[in-house]
Amino acid sequence: MKKLKINKYIFLLLPFLFIALTNRVSAQEKEEAVELVKLNYFTVNNGVQYLILENSLKKGRNTEPLKNKVFHFYLNSNTPENLIGKVSTDKNGRAKSFLPPSLKAAWAESSNPTFIAVAVGKEDEIAAELAVSKSKIQLDTLTTDGIRSISVKVMQLTDSVWVPAADVEMKVGVQRLGGILSAGDEETYTTDSSGTATMEFTKDSLPGDQKGNFVLVAKIQENDLYGNLLIEKTVPWGIAVKTDNSFFEQRTLWTTRFRTPIWLLIMAYSIFIGVWGTIIYLITQIVKIKKLGVAVPEEEI
Repeated sequence: MKKLKINKYIFLLLPFLFIALTNRVSAQEKEEAVELVKLNYFTVNNGVQYLILENSLKKGRNTEPLKNKVFHFYLNSNTPENLIGKVSTDKNGRAKSFLPPSLKAAWAESSNPTFIAVAVGKEDEIAAELAVSKSKIQLDTLTTDGIRSISVKVMQLTDSVWVPAADVEMKVGVQRLGGILSAGDEETYTTDSSGTATMEFTKDSLPGDQKGNFVLVAKIQENDLYGNLLIEKTVPWGIAVKTDNSFFEQRTLWTTRFRTPIWLLIMAYSIFIGVWGTIIYLITQIVKIKKLGVAVPEEEI
């Protein structure tokens, strides 16, 4: 009896659950699509500045990149004389533009530049806006009593004066294919009140290039004030890698024809000689038979 009552209650609840789920799906379907435009600022080695725009369409939980959308980038104000460039998004919804030399004077005068993105066809609206504090980053190396250390200093421009930037989080390490291999035991490092972060280099015996060099990197990512900063420095702290060509000089199946294995050559030439030898032998026998037939007189037949 108890089981029957429980089943009865379950059957009574099923219609309500179905209605609730249907209403939720309908609400998601009715959600309006929202176009997202995001600007990112990058500085490389304190000398190259560029912008990357990300454009996508968000509907519910789904986000789809928008391609072939055209935007204008401006510096400080969306006027023709402050135009950075005209860009079009790729298949990933991204577009990139460098700061042109024509805006060098405007860039030098501004301590807190503002970047503006305007979609073509919607010039009355600002699609995205990004304000940053002009900054720079320095990377130095130290060696004391055989201990290698890295010192990174971040400065920001305030009232035309460069001052230390405190509490800035960054990654410091060796540039590798998969990313940045941290120089020490910590994943990230933070600057102190003097704008400096110092760490001991604990990654010994790392392979470098043929001269033993590799690239040290300090990288600030998606900082609200400074954007994305990157600085690189080549140091001779690695182990020189010698190119070993002996692998390609071996007689293997995957090398060139001039390095074919001996056993494969013997097999191939044996087949070649055997087949053509048999054909030549048969031809000579046929020729002999024909000659014998011609040599026999008709009276003897």
